[in-house]
Amino acid sequence: MKTDLQLDLHCHSTCSDGTYAPTEVVKRAHAAGIKVLALTDHDTLAGIDEARAAADACDMTLINGVEISCEHTLSGGYGKNKSANKVIHVVGLDFTDRKKMQTALQQLQDSRANRGQRITQKLSELLDIRFDVLWQAVLDKAGGNAQAVGRAHIGQVLFEQGQVKTVQQAFDKYLADNKPAYVAIDALSMAEGIQLIQDCGGKAVLAHPTRYQLSATRIRKLIAEFAELGGDACELPANSEPISTRRMVDRSVAEHGLAVSIGSDFHGSNMPWRRLGDVPSLNVEQQGVWQKFTALLQY
Repeated sequence: MKTDLQLDLHCHSTCSDGTYAPTEVVKRAHAAGIKVLALTDHDTLAGIDEARAAADACDMTLINGVEISCEHTLSGGYGKNKSANKVIHVVGLDFTDRKKMQTALQQLQDSRANRGQRITQKLSELLDIRFDVLWQAVLDKAGGNAQAVGRAHIGQVLFEQGQVKTVQQAFDKYLADNKPAYVAIDALSMAEGIQLIQDCGGKAVLAHPTRYQLSATRIRKLIAEFAELGGDACELPANSEPISTRRMVDRSVAEHGLAVSIGSDFHGSNMPWRRLGDVPSLNVEQQGVWQKFTALLQY
């Protein structure tokens, strides 16, 4: 297989919390020179068929993808912080049993719709806004699909309505973990998420390990535990992150024998700093998880 393919193995469409339809995401990826793309919407496969049709028209390869919300408790640490419960995202790539995957994800999709409404209810009380008005604005932002509602949609609405100065402030004040409007989401355990992806014939990738507000020690521990649970690969940090962060992840990946994955985590206009195709380069000794994709055997 060629190793110089231009890949982006992590991006989102309007089927979850992205701002562009699957066809538009593919067209933008094509314009960016990407040859192999994975659409990895949160807990849903709804955009894959549309994206594949667009990819075929552009002579691109679309990899089956999904980003699954998983619960994981990190042990260790000191004092009051001996353990930390986190929602960790595990990207599934190149799976073949879509029916089995979709059945397993249905419960998560239902939870996502319920969660969006509960967050909006909390915000309506906190900000003294009518729930029905706020929820309709959130629904509109998510293309009318309650199951697609994510915190990014809600943050964007709060920003547009002048409740916060930036979308990031919406997270900092209300939406981030343990903030006043936060609502936990039903989730598989990280072990269950890894197992599900592999049972469906895919590769399990630890998504953006440095974006969970963890200390360096705990990032290393997360990567170690992901490997111990049988995970296949770890996403490399974005080019915008410090070189010291990249080196730390490189060391952990090597120590635990993981392959690596690369993706922009593109969402569209709500996160314009994440650009399709803006992915890190591998070190010489690193193995890309895509080198074992059945969908790429023709290369």
